[in-house]
Amino acid sequence: MDNYLSHRWPQGPGVQPPPVPSRQAAPDREKPKGAVRRWLVPTICVILCLALLGGISFWAVNGIAGLLADAEPTLPEDPRPWISRNVSSGPDWSPEDLPWGRPDPSVQVAVQPSGPAMSGRQAYQATLPSLVCIEATHAPKDRWHGAEYSAGTGVVVTSSGYVLTNYHIIEEAVSIRLQLLSGSKDYYSAQVIGFDEEFDLAVLKFDPFGVELTPAMLGSSDELAVGDRVYAVGNPMGYLMGSMTEGIVSALDRDEDESGSALGLIQVSASINPGNSGGALLNESGQVVGITCAKITGLVREDGESVDDAVVLEGLGLAIPMSDAVPFVNHILATGETWRPAMGVTCFATTVDGRPGIQVSEVNDDVPARAAGLRKGDLIVSANGSTVASLVDLRRVLYRTGVDGELTCTVLRNGAEQEIAFTLIDNLKLD
Repeated sequence: MDNYLSHRWPQGPGVQPPPVPSRQAAPDREKPKGAVRRWLVPTICVILCLALLGGISFWAVNGIAGLLADAEPTLPEDPRPWISRNVSSGPDWSPEDLPWGRPDPSVQVAVQPSGPAMSGRQAYQATLPSLVCIEATHAPKDRWHGAEYSAGTGVVVTSSGYVLTNYHIIEEAVSIRLQLLSGSKDYYSAQVIGFDEEFDLAVLKFDPFGVELTPAMLGSSDELAVGDRVYAVGNPMGYLMGSMTEGIVSALDRDEDESGSALGLIQVSASINPGNSGGALLNESGQVVGITCAKITGLVREDGESVDDAVVLEGLGLAIPMSDAVPFVNHILATGETWRPAMGVTCFATTVDGRPGIQVSEVNDDVPARAAGLRKGDLIVSANGSTVASLVDLRRVLYRTGVDGELTCTVLRNGAEQEIAFTLIDNLKLD
């Protein structure tokens, strides 16, 4: 998925923020010269004369070096003492360099039906305590470059400190810390429980040290419709914490050909910017119905090329639907790994005799679907009772059914309907 919204500095995607001391690495400081050197010059001259007259040149040279060293001003401590310094270089980074925590099968999250409509103010006040700023430190690319930092947003989903965010914020990171957006200035070290790189999801965990956390109210993204009012709340630019914008649902189920994601994404008109990654998309009930993840800008930058003449697109934000994310989040919480429920077939969306569906072009060997009788040429018109007219429709049913869950398909074969039931496999574990 392109046009991610994490904010990265000093190098990386996005523009660099203006200098903000609490968010930036300390700039190089020029050492004061005039006041110190005014008394150093005559002192050094006296020492040299004594050295020449007394034949103690070795002592003089060492004395001068000592004075110069003592005259150097003491710089303040590293403003980011939490940064891990013993890390691998950028090209050698792997997920093992992330700070890892243990999964907990007893922890699960769920979406709830929408409730009464709130005002924008009420929705904001209800959600802000559930949001965090995420700051990730990235490994230096080489010994000539310093560390890089990414800033994004996260949603607290349990009172014990589990956080849902985007994977691309923590990619190539070696340490992570969080700060509550509700006004606290305290920082908390965070660990990674698991992630799904393709779907841009990550689950983090931090210890609140006795602070009472407010889990977000998770809402059903299935209830959204084009034209519904939505709000985006996050951390644009990495330091404008708690910013909220308003818009509408512009489209649903943006598929991989349009958005770069195999999950059907929510397109919104609410302004989202670098730093909003992992933030909350709210419905009118103040529930988190999506995780903001990207925007379509129209800008394409190649090395050495200018974008001055590019068409800049606005109001094309994208969010991961919460109802589609929950099965993956719960699997990560339980196992620390993601999954990919699948049928073991190759297929495509089409229409046969006026019936839209998913046509099977190949069935893999040694999969339950083949043993159950699914064949090449079958048109799947429904799965577990849901009509499937697109690949997004079918994937949604598969992901919510889960690995080892039973899928019952209604297929059209030679003009007649029949039902075929079989268990799903994990596509990530196939050889």
